[in-house]
Amino acid sequence: MDKENETPLPSPQGIALAIMQACQRDDVSVQEISRLVQQDPALMGRLLAHANAAQTGMRPCVSAQDAVARVGLHATRQLSLSFSLIDQYSQGRCAAFDYPGFWSHSLLMAVTLRHFGAALRLGSPDELFSYGLLARVGCLAMATAYPDEYASILAAHESESELLRHEQAVLRTDHLQLSTLLQTRWGLPAPLVQPIAHHEDPAAAHFEHGTRSWSLLQLLHLTWRLANVLLQPKVSAGQSFPDLLLLAGTLGLAEPDFYAGVDAISAEWQASAARFKLPSQPIQPFATLAQACVRPDQEPDAQWLRVLVVEDDRIICRVLETWLRDECHYTVKTAGDGRAALALAAEFNPHVILTDWLMPVMNGLELCRTLRATEWGQSIYVLMLTSMVSESELVTAFESGVDDYLTKPVNMRALSARLTAAWRFVRLREAWERDHERLTKAAQALALTNRQLQHAALSDPLTDLCNRRAGHEALTQAWSTAARYQSPLCVISIDIDHFKAVNDHWGHAAGDLVLQAVSQALRTAARREDTVCRWGGEEFLLICPNLKPNDAALAGFRLRDAIHRLRIPVSGTSLQVTISLGIAAWHAGLPNPDHLIAEADQSLYVAKNSGRNRVVLAWDLSADRQRAAAAPLQ
Repeated sequence: MDKENETPLPSPQGIALAIMQACQRDDVSVQEISRLVQQDPALMGRLLAHANAAQTGMRPCVSAQDAVARVGLHATRQLSLSFSLIDQYSQGRCAAFDYPGFWSHSLLMAVTLRHFGAALRLGSPDELFSYGLLARVGCLAMATAYPDEYASILAAHESESELLRHEQAVLRTDHLQLSTLLQTRWGLPAPLVQPIAHHEDPAAAHFEHGTRSWSLLQLLHLTWRLANVLLQPKVSAGQSFPDLLLLAGTLGLAEPDFYAGVDAISAEWQASAARFKLPSQPIQPFATLAQACVRPDQEPDAQWLRVLVVEDDRIICRVLETWLRDECHYTVKTAGDGRAALALAAEFNPHVILTDWLMPVMNGLELCRTLRATEWGQSIYVLMLTSMVSESELVTAFESGVDDYLTKPVNMRALSARLTAAWRFVRLREAWERDHERLTKAAQALALTNRQLQHAALSDPLTDLCNRRAGHEALTQAWSTAARYQSPLCVISIDIDHFKAVNDHWGHAAGDLVLQAVSQALRTAARREDTVCRWGGEEFLLICPNLKPNDAALAGFRLRDAIHRLRIPVSGTSLQVTISLGIAAWHAGLPNPDHLIAEADQSLYVAKNSGRNRVVLAWDLSADRQRAAAAPLQ
C-alpha cells in the first residue's frame, strides 16, 4: 500500500506505550513494569482480573507485581497493548464499521485461542490471548485509516472473500496484510505473525504439516470460524458444524472435549465482555446448538430450491412460474424450448427442471438425454410434463433419464407432492456431496500426514539424508537385484576424520554444520541412482547399484577430493575436513548384505589406521596394490 507510512494506523498511547518501550530493554524488571501498571488503575484492574481468570487453584493476585510476575513481561506488554487499543478504538469515524461488535468478536477469538492453544501446548495462554485479540486488527486499521472508503467497501461485500477482493481493488491492501504489518511492528515473533496472513484460507499457506506454525494456522482458522458461528448461529452455522468438528479432529481435539471446551469458552467470553463493557449474548450449549441447527437444505420453507420451467405454451409457463415463485417461494427461471433451457441451465444451475415433452427446436426427451450426457447435468432432477401416458412412452422417458412425470393438465397438489420428492432427493444428494468432500479432504490430509511420517521415519533430521533403516531397505533391494541379474553393486563406507576434535574445539553446533556440509557435498557428488545414508554419528554409507568396482574406486577418490576442497564457515573462520573411505563390491561368495557392509567397514578401518584421508578397496586388502590404493592426497 503506497500510503502505509502516511496513514494513521492504530497505535498504543499513554501507559501502554510506556510499557512497550520499557519492555524493549534487556534490563527491564518486573518491579519497573509493575510501577507503570499501577499508574493506570483501569489497566491494573483488567490485568488482575485477567491473571486471576486464567489460573485456577492458585493464590489470587492482589497486586500489580503479582499479576505481572504471573503473566510474564512479554504477555504483560501484549495485554497492555490490547487493552489500550480497546479503550482508544471503542468507536470511530467509519459509519459502517461496528466497533463494539469487532472487539466482541476479537475477544471471543482471544478466549478460544487461549483455551484450545493451551490444551494443544502451542504457547503461553496469556500470549495466545493477546494474539487472538489482535489477529484481525487489520479490519480496525482499515476503518481507522480509510473511514469513508472502508464504509463503502463494507456496504458492498457479501462474503469474506469478496471483502478481501474489494479491499485490494480500492485500497491496494487488505485487512490480513495490515494485521500482519501491525503485529510485526508491535514485536510479535514471526512464527506467530505468519499464520495470520492465511487464517481465512489455510489451504493457501505452505506450512509443513505438524509444525507449530501449521497448528497455529489451523487453530486460528478454527477460532475464526467458531466465533462467526457462535455470534451468528442462524446465518453461518448451517454447513459449519461438520467442518468445525473436522477442523477440531485435525488438531487432535476429540468431539466431547471440543463441545465442553466451547461451552467453557462461551461462559468466559461473556464474563470478559462484561469487564470490557462489550456486547455479548447468551449461547446455548454447543451440543444443543449443533443438534438444533437447521442446515439450508433442511429448511421447511425451501426458498433455496432453484427450478427451471421449460414450456413452449406461454400461458402455462407463466402460471407455473407464478405459482412456484409466489406459493412455493422457489427461485424460478423459464425457457421456451430445450435448446434455450440448456444454455440457461449451464448458467442458472437448477436443482429441478420441470419440462414439457413436446416442444419445438428440442423436445423434453432430447433435453433430458443431452443433460445426462454432461457431468453437471447428471445430478439435476428432471420432472416431465406430458399428456402421453402409454407404457411404452413412459419406458422411453425413464430410459432417457427422466426422474418422474406428471400428466397434463397439471394438478398443483400433485405437482407440489412431486416437488417435495424432488426436494428430498436434492437434499440427500447435496448432503452426500458435502460429506464426500469432507471425507476426501480428510483422506488427503491423512495421506499427506502418512507421507510426512514415512519421510520422517526414513530420513535423518539433521542432514535430511536417508537414515540407517532406509539404508538397510535400499541395500536389501539392491542386493536382490544384483543376485538375480548378476549385476554389479558396490557400497562405500565413509567416516569424517577427527570429527570428535571438531566438536571438542568448536562445539556441537559447529559439528552439526560440518555434518550438513559433508552430507550436501556427498549428495551432490553421488549419482541419481545412488542412495546416500547417514549411518550413524559421523559415518555415511553410499549404496551404488550398477557400479563396477573400478568405477567405484574412481568415485571414492572423487568423493575424497571433493570433501578435501570443502570450506565450511564456522564462527568467522573456515574449517577444512577430510574423510576416509572403504569400498566393497558384491560377489557370489557373500551370503547376505551385512557381509558386504562388513567388508566395506573393514576397508574403512584400514584407511583410518593407515593415516586417514584415504580410500581402501576391499578387493585390494591382500594385494601389493594396497599402498597405492591407500596413498594420501597430495
